[in-house]
Amino acid sequence: MTQDFKKFENKEYTDYINLFKKSSFKKRLENLSKKYKNKKVLIYGNGIFFDALADSFDLNSYFNIKGVSDIRYLHNKPDSYKNFKVFNPYDFKNENIDVIICSTINPAQIYFFMKKHGVMPDKCLFDSFLDKTKNEVFNDFMLKNSLLLKYLKLTLNIPKTLKYALFLNSDEINSKINYLNVIKNLKKRNKKTHPLRVLFIVEENAKWGYQSVYDILKNDPNFEVLPVLCYPIITKDREYYSQSENIEFFKNLGIEAVDGCPKNDGNFTPIDTFKPDIVFYQQPWYVLDDWHPCAVSKYALSCIVSYGYSSIDVKSWGSIAVQNLSGNLWKMFCESPYHKTFYEKAAKIKHKEILKTTGYPKMDYYKEPVNPYFEALWKDGKSKRPRIIWAPHHSIDQRGLEMSNFMEHYRFFLDFAKNNKNYSFIFKPHPMLEFKCISEGFMTKDEYDTYIQEWNTLENASVWDKGDYFDIFKTSDILITDCSSFLGEYCFSQKPIIFLDKNSRCGFNDFGLKMKKTFYIPQNLDEIPQMIYDLLINKNDYKKEQRIKLIKQEYFYPSGGVGKMITEFIRKELDIQ
Repeated sequence: MTQDFKKFENKEYTDYINLFKKSSFKKRLENLSKKYKNKKVLIYGNGIFFDALADSFDLNSYFNIKGVSDIRYLHNKPDSYKNFKVFNPYDFKNENIDVIICSTINPAQIYFFMKKHGVMPDKCLFDSFLDKTKNEVFNDFMLKNSLLLKYLKLTLNIPKTLKYALFLNSDEINSKINYLNVIKNLKKRNKKTHPLRVLFIVEENAKWGYQSVYDILKNDPNFEVLPVLCYPIITKDREYYSQSENIEFFKNLGIEAVDGCPKNDGNFTPIDTFKPDIVFYQQPWYVLDDWHPCAVSKYALSCIVSYGYSSIDVKSWGSIAVQNLSGNLWKMFCESPYHKTFYEKAAKIKHKEILKTTGYPKMDYYKEPVNPYFEALWKDGKSKRPRIIWAPHHSIDQRGLEMSNFMEHYRFFLDFAKNNKNYSFIFKPHPMLEFKCISEGFMTKDEYDTYIQEWNTLENASVWDKGDYFDIFKTSDILITDCSSFLGEYCFSQKPIIFLDKNSRCGFNDFGLKMKKTFYIPQNLDEIPQMIYDLLINKNDYKKEQRIKLIKQEYFYPSGGVGKMITEFIRKELDIQ
């Protein structure tokens, strides 16, 4: 881990330390200690949350701890961590353990992983450090009632107040109150002299999906689009995404972008220094407390569009961090009517009036002309060859998604490209694939770089791993992938998809299952060459009509485009004529 990344990581660590100081977390530990007195305990999850917990409390004084475990010990296991014995997650099933206490902020996901892979000892209990004490529950109850009274006084809306009493927590009710005040102030503002300030927060340029929204707002005199704020990723065991790459990416699109941590010292730029009125988040994972919708709601409306076209099941998509962020948004714009119901369950935001079906902004790319740069990327030679995208996912580890077949397929596809000069290839790895290959010990940095170089030096192949990939989609003939979001994004083009399935892969949601029926799915690697030949040379795409029917029935695309629908919704909500 680089020293610079350690500084970013420390900000999340400090947030948890402060949480333990402010809350009655000691009482939680005492309750769990009484509950599991004389029980042999294993603590699962050794991320930043656990680091802060172990550094703040003497856990041995509360529990009979047999050891700790984490998925990151699957391939690289030390003997101890924080002076606790370390277990590989597949090695403690036969140990004499009575209870597993989860020390992550997403215990449901960990429980799902353990049940899926059968790693939990028989008759072993599962618990979490997140369960609140009775005193905390009572204080929350009192706070919630005071906020409900405040909301009722503001709105005089008894039915909605009663509904919020049933379905919202204190933070969410407070956010609703804040948004009422923000909207009231924004409606009164003279937009001609003081246009509404819009801020986009981006962690990874590869997931940029707001281009059409950005372009429309940029050309509307009622809005002032601020420089894109690039926010370093601070997830445990992951080096932050290069800010210079992010800023250069937007510069090439003619968009000004700034570093969210300009001094590279772990001190993040406060969002309120930009004085935004509307904030668009890129993805719903961990964000700093000051950047969270709960805080932002005091002065701005917060929005999000899923960075990926959701096709995986609820268990794999949802988490507590996602639910906390999503439940405090002003609006979440959904891909389709189905996805509105999907997010109601996955992010637990049913009855919270946050979701709005508008379509998926990335689909607007299909209406735009192709940049000639991407035509040249195909290395077609003198005559146009059939064009193939191979896009492997990053999840070579066993952390729940397990989509990737890269370890089994990486040499096959490179050799296939070398031996089939009649096809043109673009290798489109997930941006995290390099990191996973190195962190999981599958490849060294030099080995991965050599592999990429082998692709780039082929006369019929190129590599592309950046965010503006839709021109590759538009100019290709077929996609071969084990990814998730790409399936929904590429299917809309009506072109065929060869889907590389695997038994351990996370499940599809209902939309994904319908889409899967339109894919060509090889049973083994030997079937792939003939499948490609049939589709691209023999033109035997017998599932094309099935795909077209799926697009008509399941996709939502407004006549004026998704970006326009989102911006028109915002204009209407704020009484902009």
